[in-house]
Amino acid sequence: MKKKKIIQIISFLAALSLILSACGGGSNGSGNGSTTPGNSGAGGAKGEQIQLTFSHYYLEEERPTSAEMDSYMTLVEEWEANNPNVNLVQSVMSQADYSTKIQAQAAVNEIPDIFFLKGSWVSNFANNDLLMPINDYLDQYEHKDQFRKGVFDAATRDGNIYGIPNQLSITSVVFYNEQMWKEIGYDRFPDNWEDIYKAAEKFNEKGISAIALGNKDKWPAESSILSTMGDRFTGTDWTNSIIARDGSAKFTDPEFVSALDQMQSIAANKVFNPDFNIISNAQAEEYYAQGKAAATIDGHWALSYLLSNASEEVLSQTKVAILPPVDGGKGDNNTISGGAGWYVALNKNLEGAKLDAAMDFLFSTAGYDFSRVYAEKYGMTGPSLIEGTDLTQFPQLTQDFAALTGSLTFTPIYDMLMEGSIIESMNTGLQEVLNGTKTGQELAAQLQSGQDSL
Repeated sequence: MKKKKIIQIISFLAALSLILSACGGGSNGSGNGSTTPGNSGAGGAKGEQIQLTFSHYYLEEERPTSAEMDSYMTLVEEWEANNPNVNLVQSVMSQADYSTKIQAQAAVNEIPDIFFLKGSWVSNFANNDLLMPINDYLDQYEHKDQFRKGVFDAATRDGNIYGIPNQLSITSVVFYNEQMWKEIGYDRFPDNWEDIYKAAEKFNEKGISAIALGNKDKWPAESSILSTMGDRFTGTDWTNSIIARDGSAKFTDPEFVSALDQMQSIAANKVFNPDFNIISNAQAEEYYAQGKAAATIDGHWALSYLLSNASEEVLSQTKVAILPPVDGGKGDNNTISGGAGWYVALNKNLEGAKLDAAMDFLFSTAGYDFSRVYAEKYGMTGPSLIEGTDLTQFPQLTQDFAALTGSLTFTPIYDMLMEGSIIESMNTGLQEVLNGTKTGQELAAQLQSGQDSL
């Protein structure tokens, strides 16, 4: 029933068409043809038969419940239709499998022509000369000035920009069932952790979890909770110093250790479902949608899932909030983790007509048009500024989400910006901290050792 309603909401939109023109343009020294990025027709490649390989993690079966995925793949399909001379060979797998495979391919210099690139991998890929800079093409792009400030930061090294953002991640929003919290004495989601601990006792007595967490794949606890909570303790200057590796901030600083200790305290107070480390993020969303949990801390992707899967009753009772403040922290409490961290990138070895076609694909699918489709179809915020979106046509939860996130400052998402090896250690170690088998101090020392060895 819900999927049909979502389809009705978006059915007024006509199929989008991409601008057809061939313009003279720059190059970065690799192309033999010329093309203005974002103009379908693949520039100098038009008419010539070309094959491009494209690896990503947008599984077709997940598309009905992902606004981001549907918006992007809609443009991919349109680009393919407008470029019949290009055979786009796609390799698609789950995000976890994709992350493993693309890094293994990078290690042996066998990456595809076009691929999704995480911000935390950019240094490694760039240092091994695997990535095609897009600076010259970006300078020609007619919508360059519509990109939001900072969205290229994670993809930039030594002045070179290595990808177009295909999302604007907002990773730390509390979705909570207002009625369930009212039934135990809270008019809204609590603004302090002590009340959450007390609420957890009451919910556990009912056989309900206060907050659903699915940390099987390791990233949700870090990306959706610690990235925001850590900044509350340390302040953003600390995070930026860790990202820059300038030596002024350390993981062993007491503020970050306090953030890890807070994570352990939340788990120890049985705020999460008992199986939080062995179920996936999608299963945690299902717990909430089915009324088995009173809240979940999740990212922008949860909005599409809930609109498609939660009952009318749960949706009508779902509100949004941010994590409570922390005591004695150096950061701003009115913040959430967010920003661009995944990009569509190109193989450094592309040249001539293949480069022209790939660059056109890049800007046609992950540029301004992606943000436009994302906003018009789903009321969501993308990496480019889009004006004039009428949010009143969308469900109330979408409107509430937009109002909340539009009023907040974004702080860095750890796993989008910190080095990949550090994030792997952090995510694995955080599972142990939540289980109580490792202290915050021990994990901090492990992370700093890794940081020192980079």
